[in-house]
Amino acid sequence: MSNRMLGAIAMICAPALLVEGLLVRGGENAVITGIASMVFMAGWACSNTGMRRMRAAGTGKWGRAVLLIQLVGLVLAFMFGLFEATGLLGRESIIFNITDAAWPLSMLWMLVVGVTVIVAKRLPGWKRFVPVLCPLWLPAAIVGSAALGELGGIVGLGLTTVLWALLGYVVLDSRERVGAALEPAVR
Repeated sequence: MSNRMLGAIAMICAPALLVEGLLVRGGENAVITGIASMVFMAGWACSNTGMRRMRAAGTGKWGRAVLLIQLVGLVLAFMFGLFEATGLLGRESIIFNITDAAWPLSMLWMLVVGVTVIVAKRLPGWKRFVPVLCPLWLPAAIVGSAALGELGGIVGLGLTTVLWALLGYVVLDSRERVGAALEPAVR
């Protein structure tokens, strides 16, 4: 699958959390939450795969590792969505709780990914800063919810859509250009 396709999928999946927020409206619905989580994580995994192909985090061991660690977190968070939507595992299950924790931990790790991408300088111009901006939607949504209630939360989820679609665009627009002339890996 090309980076163009991966980026397009990521952009299509980006509004999943906003759609969930609009459907649930502050309530709880495990099926909607689980499906939205899986869709969002699938899009994020597409962006992650594109960034790994582009070597956006660098060509050395750390650059490769940071995105592989992220991918493991995304797979675990995707599994949370599956468990949430299907009820296969209850909240008392350690596996459910580990996968549930993978969701916010993946967001935190995205800050590490973002800083690594900035330092690696493999993406051109403003695109280099998109990965570090992506996880900032979460504190914005929390602060927005505290200040404005449900409307603030929806605005935060709208920011999610914009930032993660932008990350998908970075991958889509790469057309494998960045990875075409790869430098040898630093050992």
